[in-house]
Amino acid sequence: MRKFLTFIAVAFAMASTAQEKAKPDYGDFTLDAQVRSRGEYRGGMESEDTESELSVNDRVRLSFGWERKNISMKIAAQHIGLWQNGSGKGTVGKLALHEAWAGMTFGNGFFAQAGRQELSYDDERLLGAHDWAISGRTHDALRVGWENPWHKVHAIVSFNQTAEMADNIVYTNSTSAKLYKNMQTLWYHYTASTMPFEISGIFINQGSNDIQQDKLRYMQTLGTYMTYKWPNISADLSLYYQLGRDRAGADIRAYRMSGNVSWAFLPKWTATLGDDYLSGSDGYPGTNRTFNVLYGSHHKFFGAMDNFTYSNIPLYGLNDLSARVNYNLGSRHFDVSLAFHWLITGRRINNYLKNPTEELTDPVKILIMRRYNGKYRFSQNLGQELDLQVNYCPWRNVTIQGGFSLMLATETMQLIKGTTDDVQRFAWVSLNLNPTIFSTK
Repeated sequence: MRKFLTFIAVAFAMASTAQEKAKPDYGDFTLDAQVRSRGEYRGGMESEDTESELSVNDRVRLSFGWERKNISMKIAAQHIGLWQNGSGKGTVGKLALHEAWAGMTFGNGFFAQAGRQELSYDDERLLGAHDWAISGRTHDALRVGWENPWHKVHAIVSFNQTAEMADNIVYTNSTSAKLYKNMQTLWYHYTASTMPFEISGIFINQGSNDIQQDKLRYMQTLGTYMTYKWPNISADLSLYYQLGRDRAGADIRAYRMSGNVSWAFLPKWTATLGDDYLSGSDGYPGTNRTFNVLYGSHHKFFGAMDNFTYSNIPLYGLNDLSARVNYNLGSRHFDVSLAFHWLITGRRINNYLKNPTEELTDPVKILIMRRYNGKYRFSQNLGQELDLQVNYCPWRNVTIQGGFSLMLATETMQLIKGTTDDVQRFAWVSLNLNPTIFSTK
């Protein structure tokens, strides 16, 4: 009887094992969520017809990820809007797919990924997720590449259209963050194995619609980004050059130079000095020398007040001389930073003086010109900005942030931005919950 029972037990165990092995491999699932609310106050930063200086925006994002062997997929839906926006007279919030892509790996470091996805490279000066913005930024693209511990090569092709039409040559959706019809990118990154040095090279070819003709204009951006780290000092340098034609058909000859040096002078203190220079034009028809910042995470650069982002880089270029001090408490998940920005145009602003009879329709600019007092030209100085930011993580997946910015704006800034206040203020506070709700890993 004991032998029989032993046989039954062994048989049952073997059957259970076989049944377990017979179960299909459904892969690994992950479900992430994000709820982020941010209140903002902006004083003296907008024109006189701005309805309110106060606003609270919301982002609710639900991300589903799946992975099995050499196949992966991600779908992220998000709702964005303003508090009480849906019950007022304004436009209701938007519900859309933030990401929707599928990927495959082929072994030996080769991979492919197609669909709506974030493109984030280097320090995000040219291509970034732009997470500060309520909607973020994604691209509909095919990305293929090869990676190992020292080398990475990515090739990206992106394409946009407004309808399924064979003759849909031009992409004209001016409300979209993707103002290009097509874009091709090649990126290479090298990590040295014997020293803390990294270098990247990038080439971007972008085709956009001509502003008047039914044709495409192509602009090329190429350059490099480098980083090096010593025990207490780190440095980065980036150089980019643009050529081709802009949407008006003018030749493009523009460049960008950026550099930062950080020094950890105490265990919890770090100081950083930096300069970010964008070339500019003289304001007259001819070669376009104003650098296009493309699709980077613009809030990271040129000050927290976002006076200069994708669509409003000054025609005359921009030079941002910055200094920052950061204190990180470490284990208590608390840090605070104080940054100073001295903002200057990249070149002189003299076209207003050379055309004193030019007809101005903007009442703000007319007012500023009346205060011009016969000076030879506007100063290149745009103003000085001071940014304070505090970050605190009281619990896992919970972040509380806040900040206050103050800018002393010159008449040059008022002329370019169309504002009347010489003192601009910006305050904000944000609550961000970003938990992983479910995971089979």
